[in-house]
Formats: sequence, structure tokens, C-alpha cells
Amino acid sequence: MSRFALLLVLLLTAGCTGSPDTRGPFPAGAELVRDAATSFAAVRGVHFAAGVNGVLPGFPLRQIEGDATLDDGESASGTADVQDDNAGGGHVKFNFIVNGQHFSTDLGAGPLPDAYTVSRFLGAHGGLKRLLDGLTDAETEGRENVDGSPALRVGGRVPAAVARSVLAQVDADLNVKIWVSDSLPRRFVRLWVQIPPPDNHLSPVMIELSLTKQA
Repeated sequence: MSRFALLLVLLLTAGCTGSPDTRGPFPAGAELVRDAATSFAAVRGVHFAAGVNGVLPGFPLRQIEGDATLDDGESASGTADVQDDNAGGGHVKFNFIVNGQHFSTDLGAGPLPDAYTVSRFLGAHGGLKRLLDGLTDAETEGRENVDGSPALRVGGRVPAAVARSVLAQVDADLNVKIWVSDSLPRRFVRLWVQIPPPDNHLSPVMIELSLTKQA
């Protein structure tokens, strides 16, 4: 059941609607990401939805959606869809519940390694905050509608060392796009990640993350 632990490494979902409005001027990308990182550090709970397009060895996640909170001992619950070569259809869907360092699913239960607890991803020292802090070459690319609200899209790169601290399977710099709320206070609302393939004959892996209902 260690594969379930990997589901919490990154929480992701569908893309934005419509074409970006590239008419500026826009706030500087580094400023937007910095402000979003500051506000996200204080987030205690969030609804997440995630999707993976492609195959990343050791990371079987296809889709995951649910709610996570740092309160009441850290917990999360939702549904997941993972690749499973032993399943007739090649993947398995199940419900999950996480309480602290323990998880349970329709398929079984067990201990959750400390590296994959909710606090390793949410909070001031969590992995998502580290991704924001580690973003380089930030450039504001335009304005888009995200989950019904206007947001500013920022493109940039995340060094391999930072990416690997969040997702151990990654060993390369990442191309990323961050969406930050157009309104104040700035909020980190969506993430798109492109992971280079380990072999030039393979396609890159795309990961998208949506974070709503932040509290």
C-alpha cells in the first residue's frame, strides 16, 4: 500500500478555460509569486483536485480529489485513481482517509510515512510553499479565468533540487506555470508542471493542481 503514500506528493487537476488575455501591463511575476507564497503559508485547509497526463515511474497517480486540513491532527479524505497493471482496466479507483500518519482506503489501511503527511505539503514549511519560493525566471504571461475568477498566469522554472525535495521521482529542472488570484490578497490557485522525460524517446509528464476553498 505504499503507492497510496505517493498520491499525496502532489495534488492536481484540469486546466483553465479560454485563451489568456495578454494585454498588460501586469504586475511583475516575481512579485505575484512572492505574495501568493506569503498568503499560502497561512492556509490551514484546502480542497484539492489533481491530474497527471503521462507516466512517471514510481508515481502511479492518474487523478485525485479531496479535502485536506492541518487542524485536528492533520487529515485528508477524498477519491483517487491510480495506475495498476494488475487491474483488468489498468487502473483502480478508491476512497481514502488520512489521519495523521495513518491512512485507510477501500483496498486496505496502514501507516503513512512522515514524508507524505499533510503538513509536508501544506503550511509555511510544506512542499507547495517550497515550490513557490523556489520559482525562478518568473514572468507574468497573461490573465485567465480559473474556477470562475480572474487570475494571473506566471511562467517560470523550479530547480531540480527544489523539485526533488517535494517529489523524489523528479531529477530535473521543471517548467511550471503558477496562477495567482487577480484580486487581493493574492492567492495561489493553480499549478501546472512539466516534468522532462528520462529518455528522449518518451513524452514529458504533465501535472496540474487546483486549490480551492482555502481557509
